[in-house]
Amino acid sequence: RAITKGLLKPGDRLCEKMPTHRQQVYPYQVALIDLYLAALESGEPKRLEYQYKGEISGWYMTLVTPLSTDLLYMTFTEVSGVIHDPLTGLYNRRVLEMELEAWEVCLFIDLDRFKLINDQRGHYLGDELLKAVATVLQDHAQTYNGIAVRNGGDEFLLLLPDSNPTPPEPCPMPVAIATSVLEAILAIEIEGASVGASIGVASGTIDAFEEDTSINRLLQAAETALREAKRNRRSNLPQHRIQMWNSDLARRRLRQITLEAYLEQRSSEAEFWLAYQPICNMTTGAIVGAEALIRWDSARLGKVSPAEFIPVAEATGLVHRISDWVLCHALEQLAQWQEIAPQFTLSVNISPLELEDDDFLDRIMQRVSGAGIASNHFGIEITERGIYNNLDRYLQSLQGLRDMSLRLKVDDFGMGQSGLAQLLQFRFDEVKVDRYFIPTNAQNLEKVAICRAIANLSEGINFSLVAEGIEQASQRDLMLSLNYAYGQGYLFSRPMTALNLTTLLREGTCLAAL
Repeated sequence: RAITKGLLKPGDRLCEKMPTHRQQVYPYQVALIDLYLAALESGEPKRLEYQYKGEISGWYMTLVTPLSTDLLYMTFTEVSGVIHDPLTGLYNRRVLEMELEAWEVCLFIDLDRFKLINDQRGHYLGDELLKAVATVLQDHAQTYNGIAVRNGGDEFLLLLPDSNPTPPEPCPMPVAIATSVLEAILAIEIEGASVGASIGVASGTIDAFEEDTSINRLLQAAETALREAKRNRRSNLPQHRIQMWNSDLARRRLRQITLEAYLEQRSSEAEFWLAYQPICNMTTGAIVGAEALIRWDSARLGKVSPAEFIPVAEATGLVHRISDWVLCHALEQLAQWQEIAPQFTLSVNISPLELEDDDFLDRIMQRVSGAGIASNHFGIEITERGIYNNLDRYLQSLQGLRDMSLRLKVDDFGMGQSGLAQLLQFRFDEVKVDRYFIPTNAQNLEKVAICRAIANLSEGINFSLVAEGIEQASQRDLMLSLNYAYGQGYLFSRPMTALNLTTLLREGTCLAAL
């Protein structure tokens, strides 16, 4: 019979009764013992690693076949280097390969503002913040008999059992644990620097991922919940930073999987088309430009909103192919419109991920030069939220676009968290103020004050303004009084086909003139 102990504690002798030690190992490692014993019957060599609770001095890794057993002793330091993160001391992702069906609760934690601090104030401070966060997670792991894992970069996992036969204290609900983790992270301050966090929480059986092992189901569910938490974050309050996996997210996750499958098929490009929403001179109603908006009318899925499929494309890397499709068709259309209206401008929305692509500038240059258009009449729009915290990384790409004489525009201005700093760091040509800040009447004093301040800023550092979401004549009149010359919104026109916009340009139609 095989020798059946995998770990030697200080002062212990090698024990031959591993099955009796189930209560002495961590709960998640019981499954490893079962696999180890099953190897005796399978004839397939297995190597086992497991750990007793408490202090350890070394690890026996046991290679088992039905006929022989080989023991290889490793010091704890040697083992630790394999499954632990050297900076924080937490487990690394390799430990997930050992966990199998052990965990019932997963907290997926992503730090906010960490990249900005790391880039601007140095890696030493960034490392100290990571170690402080690791201490918070390790404390919670010990309290609830779980493990803390550094997933990579500024991402962490806290894995917990569903129940603990002898917990140090009763285990609260997962969201309560997440709230405690969030509050502890928010309390960290080192040399005046602090970070925030968003947390996705998943627990129990996740039906949406039945094809995967339990740990993968749990991780994917928690990561999906994390993305939702980051999408909805508005403050440091727990309800704005923590998202629990639920049936609605499960349905959306299945929808995302379906969208990904269809987007990967190049035939989906035949179902794309571009709509164009005019930008107008609010005094005369003249159409001065337009924004190209991608649409997807799928034969099988119906109309799919860009808000739904673009995040999927970004997550899978398909966004580069889609952006290239948009560029080609928008530039081809602009070339036709410039023959009708030489001063007409057209802009497209670009994912921030494109700015990180090494081939992006070359692709843009190739497409623009091949289209034969006046490059200063073609604009690139990037949402303020998209470049929040990452402007330093994008400066080279943005400068490359400027060197091509393209117009650079900030879309949805005001919805990010550091817009004024960005405007000062890189001089954009145009700022489109988000519809949220457009007042409905003069009694909206705060919004009026904000719009007036942005208008004053535009005069000081010389960029043009577009008021988004203009739906009422009273809004148009009020924004004109605040020195906004251009507007976009349903008062002027909804997005339309290229054919309809061509007709308006040929006829010189004015929309909602003063």
